[in-house]
Amino acid sequence: MSTPEPGYAFPWEREAMQGAEMPDGLSIHDQMAYISLRTLYHDFHEKRLNRATASAEKRRIFGAWDKAKRTAEFECKLAFFHAQLYKDTEGAKTAVRKNPSPENAIRLCNVLDGLEKCRPEETAP
Repeated sequence: MSTPEPGYAFPWEREAMQGAEMPDGLSIHDQMAYISLRTLYHDFHEKRLNRATASAEKRRIFGAWDKAKRTAEFECKLAFFHAQLYKDTEGAKTAVRKNPSPENAIRLCNVLDGLEKCRPEETAP
């Protein structure tokens, strides 16, 4: 998503402040923060919350949103890493099964340890 406007913590904060409908295409953590922020601004404008309380709650919303966003990014990178590791080991595992030599076993260990990549498209001449 885009970067926030100056003075705002979230890219879509102005819309939430105005009580607008949630924009399309927001991630689940963006959706939760948007609804929380829209409710917070509504309660502030209706005088259910004072400025200090609203500000503290906004900081907590931002903290939870930032943590959820970073966690989702980490999980995505981790899933990609595991998929790449699985792909990298396929060629080495096949070589060990077809020819269980010490060289192929060491190559498989190197791939598993991240010391070597073993994908046919990278090793083909």
